[in-house]
Amino acid sequence: MAVPYILKRSRKRRKTISLQISGKAEVVVSAPYFTKDNEINRFVQEKHNWIQKIIQKQKAALLQNKEKQYISGEEFYYLGQPYPLEIFFQQNLPAGLFFRGNRFYLNCLNDEARRKGYFIAWYKNKAREYLPGQVDSLGRRLQLLPGSIRITSAQTRWGSCSGENNLAFSFRLIMAPPAVIDYVIVHELMHIKEKNHSAKFWRLTEIVIPEYKTHKQWLKDNGHKFCL
Repeated sequence: MAVPYILKRSRKRRKTISLQISGKAEVVVSAPYFTKDNEINRFVQEKHNWIQKIIQKQKAALLQNKEKQYISGEEFYYLGQPYPLEIFFQQNLPAGLFFRGNRFYLNCLNDEARRKGYFIAWYKNKAREYLPGQVDSLGRRLQLLPGSIRITSAQTRWGSCSGENNLAFSFRLIMAPPAVIDYVIVHELMHIKEKNHSAKFWRLTEIVIPEYKTHKQWLKDNGHKFCL
C-alpha cells in the first residue's frame, strides 16, 4: 500500500532524499529538484515500516497527553473494559458518579474539576473494595502475606512493596483487566521474597503467572488510557 506524502523539491545543493514525520502524522519528503518520481516513491516505500511505527508512536503519545473532558460519550475504563459516560443534572437526585447497565452516569453541574473529583472518588472506592480481597487470596495461595495494603493516587507506578512488606497500589489499577490486576498483585507479593528484579524474581513470577510478559506489555501499551 502506497504511503501518502508531501514532496518538497530543493534547487539548492541537496544531494540526497530525506523524510520526516510532522506532528500531524504527515510524511514530508525532501529531495533534489531533478530527482525522478519513481526513485522518490521507491525511497518512501522502503521506509514504510519505519513510517508506520513512528506514526503509531505519535498517536499513542497524543492519546496519553489528551486530558479527559468529562462529557457525554467519552469512555472510561473499569476492569479492562471501556464504558461511555452520560452527564446529567437533577437537583432532586444524589450528586455523584454511578455505574449501571454498562454505562457511567454522572449527576453533576458543568464543573470539570468537580466531575474529575467524582471519578477519582469512585475509582478509589472500587479499588478499596476489590484489591485487598485479591491480595489476600493470592497472598494466602503463595504464602506471602503483606504487612498492610494501601490505595494511592500514584501516576507512574501501578504498585510497590516497601522494605517492611507493606504493599501500595494505584487506584488506576482498577481500570485494568482482572488478569492484569492479578499480575501486578503477584509482582508486588513476590517482592516480599525478592526485593529486586533479578532473574530469580522473574522466574518466581513466571511460575505463578506463565503469561506475565503479556500482561506487563499490556500495561505498557494501554496504561495511558487510564489517566484522569
